[in-house]
Amino acid sequence: MGDRRRPVVVILTVLYSIEVIGILWAAVVVANLGAGLPALSLVAAAALVGWHAVALLRLHARRLSVQGLAIQSVVLIAAIALATQRPWAGAAGIVVAAGVLAGWGRLAAPDRSAEPAAASPVTPLPEGRRPSGVVVVLLTAALVLGALSVRGGIVVGLVVLAIIFVPLEQLFALRPRRILRAGWRTDVVHYLINGAALKVGVVAAVAVVGTVLRAFVPAPCRAAIAASPGWAQIVAALAIATVGGYAGHRAAHEVPLLWRFHRVHHSVRELDWLAANHLHPLDQIFIRSAAVLPLYALGFGRVSLGAFVVLTTLQAIFIHANVRLMFGPLRWVIATPQFHHWHHAREPRAYNSNYAGEFPAVDALFGTLYLPADRWPAQYGVDDGEPAGYLRQLVWPLRSRAAQAGRA
Repeated sequence: MGDRRRPVVVILTVLYSIEVIGILWAAVVVANLGAGLPALSLVAAAALVGWHAVALLRLHARRLSVQGLAIQSVVLIAAIALATQRPWAGAAGIVVAAGVLAGWGRLAAPDRSAEPAAASPVTPLPEGRRPSGVVVVLLTAALVLGALSVRGGIVVGLVVLAIIFVPLEQLFALRPRRILRAGWRTDVVHYLINGAALKVGVVAAVAVVGTVLRAFVPAPCRAAIAASPGWAQIVAALAIATVGGYAGHRAAHEVPLLWRFHRVHHSVRELDWLAANHLHPLDQIFIRSAAVLPLYALGFGRVSLGAFVVLTTLQAIFIHANVRLMFGPLRWVIATPQFHHWHHAREPRAYNSNYAGEFPAVDALFGTLYLPADRWPAQYGVDDGEPAGYLRQLVWPLRSRAAQAGRA
């Protein structure tokens, strides 16, 4: 173990010890409330945290696993929720959990000083049986009509967004580009269908998975959070959803099965406001559910959920926009196009960075922030060649072999 790592490992060991004691104490409190299942889950969480501490010391791990990231994110989320009722205890939990995540981020921080490697050639798609163009058009039209029946105002929303972002991208263009660039028709279909699919998918996830998760949260805790002042719920909900969204997004890069679907979004080679909707619906449902399910399980009200949905929807479109807008010191506070463009960059030094959708501070905490002050990426996308057309992109993750995990 190098001298540079030793102080970080010592601090992490202390923080892990405090965390285990705090979780076991919470298990005793919950058990006294008569909530057996939540108490058992807390004991299991303490055991997992202890195992991660042992792995840190014995296996000389340098990077927190996806499972470790999940459990630490849950601990941080629980601490944020606790802060709405017991500010001091919650704040202490936030400091400890955040300290653990920051320590692992310090250990895993990559060397981003190397010169970028040349872009790899695009891998051609395997040939095979493909449906005729008429069949593809008819099936796509049926999906669009179905989406419109679920969300009647979706076309109005698209027109409003175009009225806002088309002039913005022409006036402050990062790269001069035609308004109707290549692939715009497919991205419009993505917008129309994926929006409806997200609504249906998240509702289903809340009804099934969310109901199961609520069983692990004592009813008095859910009732107390629901009775909290609106402003406290909104602040806590945004913090919780940000942590959950980060964890879900990072998992989509690091788990090979999830990456198969997430790379549909990273296949875009020209970023603009419409490209924000170029993604696989299953991938979108997973990442959004990772942010929303903790809020539902903990008992947050509709106001806090609505605030999160509005913020993330507008923010996602804005950070993909083809605009050269500099925000000075604010770029460290809120996600900007420059911040997210580096997440899509086809440069090795920028890989596995900038997962947060709203606040760069989360990436700084987890050791995944990459934000050069005066540069923008030269190119975007992945090495795999994505098929043209919505339906082909929909089945692409099921047909082709998974690309390397955590590519962008």
